[in-house]
Amino acid sequence: MLSRVAENIFWMSRYMERTNMQLRILRTYYIASQDGVPFVKWDDVFRYYNQGIPAEKSLTANEVLNFILFDKDNESSVVNNIFKARENARSAQDHITKELWQCLNDYYHLIRDKSLQRQLYSGDPVSALDQLVKQCMLYYGIVDISMFRSEGFNYLNTGKYLERLLQSIDALTMQISRTNGSIKDSMDIVSWRYFLVSISGYEYYLKSNSGTVNPGLIFKQVLYEMHFPHSIAYSIAQLDRYAQRLKPESLEESYDKLEFSIGKAAAILKYNSPGTDIGAQLALLQSVESNLLNVVQVFNEYYFGVTA
Repeated sequence: MLSRVAENIFWMSRYMERTNMQLRILRTYYIASQDGVPFVKWDDVFRYYNQGIPAEKSLTANEVLNFILFDKDNESSVVNNIFKARENARSAQDHITKELWQCLNDYYHLIRDKSLQRQLYSGDPVSALDQLVKQCMLYYGIVDISMFRSEGFNYLNTGKYLERLLQSIDALTMQISRTNGSIKDSMDIVSWRYFLVSISGYEYYLKSNSGTVNPGLIFKQVLYEMHFPHSIAYSIAQLDRYAQRLKPESLEESYDKLEFSIGKAAAILKYNSPGTDIGAQLALLQSVESNLLNVVQVFNEYYFGVTA
């Protein structure tokens, strides 16, 4: 496979995973605000998705959602994620299925639908978000049942799990910083509960624990639980699994670099136990994230031929 095509598939997958995480987090924030427990300020959400630049005036929830979902001038917007995913897919059409291309094309037309934007303002924003989340789920299903298990499928999954890791680490880091990793009042309980909902982990947590919201147990689940598909440990294992499948088509030096980088990230996670110390938890997350960015760099340099 040409390095250019591999890079297209890799980034198509990353943009779709990023979209899914963004939509679920935004949906959770909005529902929480409507339930009367706005544990996150919309001005802060705007600033996060605007490269740290604050808004010129205080914004409503709908205005912030419109900016993150539909603003083409916002590099981090969902609409731009979908545009970029579709363009990468277009450049790799010979290596993805017709069904997958059609799914991305449908998503492109959905996100451009003016009635969806009107629904955000004058109707029910949750319904608009649900339509977008549903299209993400359709994408994942089509990938699973239609994509041939070839080299392209391996690049698709390495991109997916790398992006999931980076997004999950970012979300957990913000949650720990927001609550200082503890529960001081009822608002913190709600905050941790909604955090689990945003990463599709609330039901699993309830089944594995007595129902009491415990930040330490949540931290453990998100980092180490191998049965939880959004955990750091599970995603690193899947990243390693699909990277190993690239070995037959890889140069020996390239694969050695990739194997070392992923192994180092896995070892840092496995052999560090920060307990309930907030500083140690954040340091561990930062260390794992730094090594995952090294994995991205290895792909860029040794597989895609991208130079700094």
